[in-house]
Amino acid sequence: MKRIALVLLLLAVSAEAQAKMGSLADAPSVRRQTLVRKARHELSITPLGVTVGKAYNTDMVFQAGYQYHFTNWISAGLEIGYGGVSFKTGLTRGIEREGLRTEDPNTQKVARSGLGLLALAKGSITPLAGKLVLGGKYLGYVDFHVNVGVGVATIRYYNWDTPPSKVSVAVLVGGGFRYFPIKLLSINLDVNDYMVQRRETKAKPLAFTQNPTVLLGVSFFLPEAGRGL
Repeated sequence: MKRIALVLLLLAVSAEAQAKMGSLADAPSVRRQTLVRKARHELSITPLGVTVGKAYNTDMVFQAGYQYHFTNWISAGLEIGYGGVSFKTGLTRGIEREGLRTEDPNTQKVARSGLGLLALAKGSITPLAGKLVLGGKYLGYVDFHVNVGVGVATIRYYNWDTPPSKVSVAVLVGGGFRYFPIKLLSINLDVNDYMVQRRETKAKPLAFTQNPTVLLGVSFFLPEAGRGL
């Protein structure tokens, strides 16, 4: 009888342990997670953006955008930007100086182009996100996101007698980081490539050009952040 009672006790303990392990396996990896993106509206302002790596022209880009976050990692919306300020690169200034020195009218003023208005439908995926902790101190949330989009762009031409078409299809591919010091607001750093069809200079053929752009801005998130299970 004692042996039977001992076997029954061991079976009961084993069954209870397996039940607890099963319930833990079914439980979410993070309980009561703060959902800083899910079911929230994101209004973004980007007062500082600049194209990088362009041979003839550098554009300052200003942006505003809206996204709705369907889940904590998928969102979609609209983005409006404008390359309102343009600068000649060192290469352009060098060509023009040489043109003045040699009295070559074709290179005294380099006919070049820059970005104008950008209007795109945009989607984002956030594959990585979590708390930022340094030295044991909680500093906020951070995420890494990937951007894709398609829309239209206008092209601005400088020193052209008869400039080509001023409207082009625009394709966006890029990514960046958001830092949430508070749940209402994030500071954003993105690197987006706005690919448009244009002639960069009069001597260049019409081509689908890449325009890598570094963007620094802020976003406001509404309503209040929810929590997971």
